[in-house]
Amino acid sequence: MVLSQKLIIENLPPLGFWLSVTPPLLSATWFQLDSAFENARQGRSEIVVTDLANLVLLALIFLAIRAAVIHRREGWRRASAEIRSSARRAREAHKIAMLAEQVAGIGHFRVANNGQTTTFSDGIFEIHGFHRSTESPEFQDLLDLYPGPEKARLADMINEAVETRKPTETEVRCRLRDGRERIILIQASPEVTSSGKVAAILGVAMDVTETRSREAALAESEARMRLLADHVTDIVLWISEGGRILYASTSVRSLGYSPEEMVGRTLADFVDPSDGPAATVFLKGVFDGGASHPGITGEFRFRSRNDSPGEVWLEGRASAVRDPGGQARSAVFNFRDVTRRRELEEDLRQAKTRAEAAAEAKSEFLANMSHEVRTPLTGVLGFSTLLSQLPGLPAQAEIYLRRVVAGGEALLTVVNDILDFSKLEAGQVDLDPVPLPLRSFLDDVAGLFSAQVSGKGLALRVEVASVAPEYVLADRSRLQQVLSNLLSNAVKFTEEGEIAIRARHDGERNALVISVSDTGVGVSPTVADRLFQRFTQADGSIGRRYGGTGLGLSISRQLTELMGGGIQLHSTPGAGSTFTFEILAPAVSGQIAAMDATGVGDQEIGDLKILVVDDLEANRELARALLLAAGLDAEVAMDGPDAISLAARQAYDLILMDLQMPGMDGFATARAIREQAGPNRRTPIIALSANVMSEHVREAQQAGMNDHIAKPIVPAQFFATLSRWSGVKTSPDETIEAVPALDAGRTR
Repeated sequence: MVLSQKLIIENLPPLGFWLSVTPPLLSATWFQLDSAFENARQGRSEIVVTDLANLVLLALIFLAIRAAVIHRREGWRRASAEIRSSARRAREAHKIAMLAEQVAGIGHFRVANNGQTTTFSDGIFEIHGFHRSTESPEFQDLLDLYPGPEKARLADMINEAVETRKPTETEVRCRLRDGRERIILIQASPEVTSSGKVAAILGVAMDVTETRSREAALAESEARMRLLADHVTDIVLWISEGGRILYASTSVRSLGYSPEEMVGRTLADFVDPSDGPAATVFLKGVFDGGASHPGITGEFRFRSRNDSPGEVWLEGRASAVRDPGGQARSAVFNFRDVTRRRELEEDLRQAKTRAEAAAEAKSEFLANMSHEVRTPLTGVLGFSTLLSQLPGLPAQAEIYLRRVVAGGEALLTVVNDILDFSKLEAGQVDLDPVPLPLRSFLDDVAGLFSAQVSGKGLALRVEVASVAPEYVLADRSRLQQVLSNLLSNAVKFTEEGEIAIRARHDGERNALVISVSDTGVGVSPTVADRLFQRFTQADGSIGRRYGGTGLGLSISRQLTELMGGGIQLHSTPGAGSTFTFEILAPAVSGQIAAMDATGVGDQEIGDLKILVVDDLEANRELARALLLAAGLDAEVAMDGPDAISLAARQAYDLILMDLQMPGMDGFATARAIREQAGPNRRTPIIALSANVMSEHVREAQQAGMNDHIAKPIVPAQFFATLSRWSGVKTSPDETIEAVPALDAGRTR
């Protein structure tokens, strides 16, 4: 039985138990069965019954022992689980206590009365700047951090706790090993035995350095507030519900009054009579407001009795003082002298008026200067171009002529840059997005530089991504201006190789991305960082090889940002540069693009009869000469009435109209032609003028003109515009006020 119990205990798991007891169990069973069969064979039936009973008894005893042992083992398991749970809870409680000490900045200690046994928590070591995990400080190490007087105070505290048997506390300073000073609050309590003796001192230490620092700062702040209250320059008045002054600060002396003079009188006694009604409304608003009504403000003129008597502007802010029921019983008024501010505001208003007048004068000056400079340049560049086309010119004359053209174009670039820079600075640049044929637009802009490129022996190519849309919505003139600036720089700084224009379209961002690459001189990274700043050039020295105002790239950057994008430069000195810019230009498809594509196309000019209206003979002669050189029939009118008279008798395919003319200007002339029922009511009218300011372009549009060509005349742009309007007739129902855009309302 003992052997069976041992086997059961040691092999309690079912599988192990059965593997261990099965052999002896089978042996015993076989023995009893064999005995039973033998006794049965011999006819001893009573013994057979005994053998079978033994087998049953053996099985019952075995099962009972196994059940008892299982119950005992379960009890052992539960007891072990409870012990482990208690230990875990104890560890967690200890951990929480240590964490609480760490968070609260405290620690506890126990010092035996015999002075030989001390116990410190980790918090004590942390407070004193020791790390328990890496250091093992002794009690003396802690005491050494306290100066002599502080150490004596600690000893007095412990002696008091021992003698009085009562808790005591003290506040001492210690200096840590790194030089920092800490203030430690220590509370000690005696541990008294049953015999009444003090066995040990139990204590808690807390780092109160930060608390004492805040208390000192608060005390200092309160002292400053008291000082400010005693020396405040604002006038503080406490006024009753009836309007009587209950208190006046000493700062009322700035008005020439003493506080005693003002107390008991009303506010109206000191306010200028002209502001008396407003002050009454101000007081009424303070006392009539609801319980949650915020403080209200007002500005009034007060009478002053100081050395400079007169009116003093005071800005007042009032807050009602209410009883528990929310009823306003009095109010505190804070008045600040704003006389100087009022004077400055008036000065600012006058300065703003002067600045606006100056800005208007500046714009007018720029417009006049632009017109006055462009007008003679029109003759210089135009007739130089015509002269260069005459056959049989001497070689030296051709050289001189090229110099004249180059100088005129350089001067025109300077004028354009300054004008655009001024408009951008003044925020006077407006965008006019229209459906733009991307491929033909890039080819047209590249064509404007074909002569310069071929003259230097360079190659110029245009690449458009195959997935790019046919039309995009963008401001044609501003996009051309940016691209022309970059191409002009590329031609200027490239002596050999090629220039490439590449374009792609990002459909997800509706962005048109264009890059201009060259194989020119390139720029260094230090220069590239400031190249887009105004008046900055790659070489700003007096003897620089390349000229320019340094405004082109700055203007391009501002224009691309105005169009919702930006511009970047990647360059290697000696290996060329790549300027990449992007603008917001969604793809246009369907009827909008179709209307634009069919409205004005890239066609040959054909056989046109054109009327040129200009008050200057040189300009009329130049325009007529350019048109005759292109095989076009041209007539001229010297002023507005002459143009109206010709337009009433003769039908023209196009009318080129100067804007600034004496007597009747181009705007009035265009309106008159549109209003008369003559043969040219639907004829496209194109402004041909040195007035290029945006307001002039808009005014020309409102006057019934359909496009604008700036002077000086650039032949490529001149004939491109004529080509776009070749064979076009404006809408017959179109009125002067109904022309919404320069290229709107046209039919073939």
